[in-house]
Amino acid sequence: MNRLLRIIIVIPAIIFVMTGIGYILDPANTAAQFGMPLLEGLGRSTQIGTLAAFFFTAGFCVLLATTTGNRFWYYPAAMLAGLTATFRVIAWLLHDATLATDQILPEVVFTFLFLYAANRLTEKD
Repeated sequence: MNRLLRIIIVIPAIIFVMTGIGYILDPANTAAQFGMPLLEGLGRSTQIGTLAAFFFTAGFCVLLATTTGNRFWYYPAAMLAGLTATFRVIAWLLHDATLATDQILPEVVFTFLFLYAANRLTEKD
C-alpha cells in the first residue's frame, strides 16, 4: 500500500515541476492555462519568478519527501496547495474573482494527499 501511495504522490510533484519549467520556458502558454495573460515589465518578472518558484518548491518538496522518507518535506507542499485554495476562495468572497472550482478541487485533493502521505510514509516504509 505504501509503495502505491508513493507512486500516487509523485504524480502531482511531477505536474508541479513541469508547470514550473513551463513558466521558465513558455510563460505565456503556461499562464494562459491558468486563465492569465502574460504581464509586462515588472509584473512579468513577478509573475514568472513567483509562479515558477511556487511550483518548483511544491514539486521538489514532495520529491524530497518521497526520496528521503523525511515527512517534514510534505508539509511545505501541503501548505502551498492548501493556502492557494483558501486564498482563491477569499479572492472570490472579497474581491469579485471568479470561483475557480476546477483549480481549487485539485489543490484541496493535493493538500489532503500530502498530509496523508506525511502521516503514513516515513523513513522506515
